[in-house]
Amino acid sequence: MNPAFHPELSAENEWRDIVQAAPAVCRAALAQLMAEQANTLADKFYSHMLGHPQAKVFLTAEVVNQRLHASMGRWLNEIFQHPPQEPATIVAHQRYVGEVHARIQLPLHLVSRGARLIKNDVRAGLSPKFDDPVLLAQAISFADRLIDLSLELMSVSYERSSQREARTDEAYRLFSIGQNVGVERERQRAVLMEWAHEVMMTLHRAIGNVTLPTLRQSEFGMWFNHKAVAMFEGDAAVDQILDIIERIDTTVLPLITPRDGRPFASDDRVAELQYEIDNLKFLLNNLFERHQEAENGRDVLTRLFNRRFLPAVISREIHVAQTRNSGFALMLLDLDHFKRVNDGYGHDVGDQVLQQAATLLMSCVRNGDFVFRYGGEELLVMLVEVSKESAMRVAELIRSKFESTPFQLGQGRTMNVTASIGVALYDGHPDHQYVLKRADTAMYEAKQSGRNRVIFSA
Repeated sequence: MNPAFHPELSAENEWRDIVQAAPAVCRAALAQLMAEQANTLADKFYSHMLGHPQAKVFLTAEVVNQRLHASMGRWLNEIFQHPPQEPATIVAHQRYVGEVHARIQLPLHLVSRGARLIKNDVRAGLSPKFDDPVLLAQAISFADRLIDLSLELMSVSYERSSQREARTDEAYRLFSIGQNVGVERERQRAVLMEWAHEVMMTLHRAIGNVTLPTLRQSEFGMWFNHKAVAMFEGDAAVDQILDIIERIDTTVLPLITPRDGRPFASDDRVAELQYEIDNLKFLLNNLFERHQEAENGRDVLTRLFNRRFLPAVISREIHVAQTRNSGFALMLLDLDHFKRVNDGYGHDVGDQVLQQAATLLMSCVRNGDFVFRYGGEELLVMLVEVSKESAMRVAELIRSKFESTPFQLGQGRTMNVTASIGVALYDGHPDHQYVLKRADTAMYEAKQSGRNRVIFSA
């Protein structure tokens, strides 16, 4: 590569050249068109995209109406602003948009399709503004070139970000595989058998109609759907186990459930359930045995998930939420006045407090939930498949446990530690940074309003 070549400067120069080459009357006409029709163009764009089957995975009417529509209008006004912005500012923003597209995994062909729709609408809007066909052609060429360059800048940034996300995702998958396989296998076998025992006890005590606990909503089901799928990605047994879970919940359990006078399930029906559980245990055992044991990737101090895996985990949960119509919540927690602990007792004691805080958090969440060391004294919890009410209930439980639990400092000393907690429920926005920012804002509000409290991000 030519050492004098700098891609950012090259893009800025190209943007500047395109703008300077266009007649001022053409630039002014486009700026005026956007001032008049940016919202209309955004309406047409999203109306078309919401009708596209693939785009509907990433877009909902609510998300479009509340956030994306306004963003599209601002973007159109920005790139055709007259007098124009500084090229460095506008190029940087196109790259940022590309990063957002990569985070939400919006396919590039949909982005290209959107650019084509916009160009068609811009051409149609320009036609009535020019009597001179030469100026009209120059204005259309100017618009096309800026949109094409915007798309190119987004695509380059998209590719870089996607490669970075792919590396992190693969690192997370390998880290997940590297957990203590023997311990995890026995733990999951135990929770699976606890669920089977609960089903049998419910049947045994049944009087009249009963509701049997589903396997998918059990501790085992939560763990498998939200953690094992990532741990063992690509293994054929994953789909086989998911099929068994689905078959048990939708076929076997309804047949053995006493209902409307139907008596306790027959031995044959119970044997069918046992057969499916035995198959599941066999597949699960083989799944663990096919992966080697390793220990890496956790936060050294707390043994919680490393923050670097957070984008991979949230992206997976967003995909789960989109495909299964479920939801999740992020809970960002900050230990109050933690600097006083370090300053008053030393960093070793501060480390002990953080370790105890991590243990306390792990005792409050379920098998399928995730707990991260987010940074410093900040910890982050992802609660899977929860409503606002249940997320707030867990957050309040955690807050009260912090408040009531004496933290051990050694030499018989204890201290009280409280936590400020911000909670944000996933609301359909495809960019995982959005829900993270909402949780962070809510946590900051909790600290500003007195600490030792839970604030929900509306």
